[in-house]
This record gives sequence, C-alpha cells and structure tokens, in this order.
Amino acid sequence: MADYVLLRKGRNKLSSFLHIVLNIALAVATTASIIISGSYVFGLALVLLSKWRVIAVRPRYWWANIKSNLVDLIVGINIAILIFLAGTDGVNVWHVLLTAIYAVWLVILKPRSEPAMTEVQAIFAIFFGTFATALWPAQSNPIFCIINCFIIGYGASRHVLMQGDDHDYNLTTFICGLMIAELGWVFFHWAIVYQLGPGTTLALPQLPIVASILFFFFARGYKSASRHDGKIRAKDILAPAIFSVSVIAVMLLFFSVASFDI
Repeated sequence: MADYVLLRKGRNKLSSFLHIVLNIALAVATTASIIISGSYVFGLALVLLSKWRVIAVRPRYWWANIKSNLVDLIVGINIAILIFLAGTDGVNVWHVLLTAIYAVWLVILKPRSEPAMTEVQAIFAIFFGTFATALWPAQSNPIFCIINCFIIGYGASRHVLMQGDDHDYNLTTFICGLMIAELGWVFFHWAIVYQLGPGTTLALPQLPIVASILFFFFARGYKSASRHDGKIRAKDILAPAIFSVSVIAVMLLFFSVASFDI
C-alpha cells in the first residue's frame, strides 16, 4: 500500500512538471511562430489548438465550454496579437516580456480558483483584451472594437460572478459587457496612447487602464452586495472608488495631451 501511495505521488509530481513544461512551451512556441512567420495566424492557431478539449465533447456542450473558457481564450488570443504588434523583425524585449506574462498566466494564474484570483484573472482578461482591441489595427472599425469589448466585458464578469452563490447573473454580465463596449466606443474616438519605448511600435492605450480600473470597482461593488443581501455598503467601496476616480482623473487631465495621440 505504501509503495502504491509513493508511486501515485511520483506520478502526480511528474504530471505537474510536464504540465508546467508544456505550458511554457506553448507560450514560447506562440511567440516563435509569430516572429518566424511574420503573421499572427500561426500564433492564434496554437492558442486555439491548446483548447482542443473545449470541442472534444458532444456539440451540445460546446457553447457551455466556450463560455467557461472565455477568459483563457481572451488572454491567449490577445497576447498573441500584442506579440505580433510588437514587431516581427526579430526578438525584442516586448516579445520576451509578453511571452513571460503568458507563461505566468498559464502556469500560475489560470489554475487558481480562489475568489480573489478569479477577480485577478478577469482583470487580466479585461486589460490584455482591450489593450489589443484598441490597437488592432489602428482601430480600423468601431464595430470591431465595440463587439470585442462587449465579449471581453461579458466573459470577465461572468468569470467572477459565476463563482458566487447567486446563479442569476445573466443580466449583470450583459450590463458589464455593455459598459466595456461603451468604453470601447468612447476611446475609439479618444485614441490616446503611451509609447512603450524605442524599437517597438507597441503602445499602451488609455482604454485598458480605464476598463481595468472600472471593472475592479464593479467587482468590489458586486462582492459587497453579495455579502449584504443585495445592499452595497459604503465602507466596502469607498477606498476602491477614491482610487479609481483619482487614477482616471489624473490620467485624463494630465496625461491626455496631443503629443500622445495616435
């Protein structure tokens, strides 16, 4: 019996190690395929292929699986797009940084299921999803931006709300999706970006900053309401409200000059 337990522990450690190695390999392969091919197509294909289990069931379960994996898909697809937007003329520091972020997401962040971590995962999806959406490609079509932002907001809010006891979250996720979509429309016409340094065309738009902060405030408010029978307590949201308003106000008032405009 003792030998069996030791064997099981050994196999579990080996499985965990292989899982980590394969996830890191996926992050590296995604970046390498984009740089070598000069196209985002192969990187996106690898991200989608890594989710093969989503459709490895009967078709009637596909939609439920897609919704359950939406946050992971948002993060993977949009980091791949950002890697492409960082340039394909050779490896640069942003390729390395984005690859490392994707590896951390796959190995450390995504497997966690605590309430606090699901919120972090959702903010991750909001930030990187709207980041790539705002830049792709130079915001050619507002409809693309609005639809993408709605999907991102819907997926992120569903990821947080489905962890609670309240299973009637469809309206709330729809409203959150609309909120992020409206932000996408506003910042489509208010296209302010911050250059990330020489040697890259990558720039940080204001949209992911504002969307992430507002989603953080939304999550704080929802958690307060869920703990107090639908009532939001001021003491639970006062500090997040002050933080959110202060950061957004400083950014919009002092860091939105024309020199940052694309």
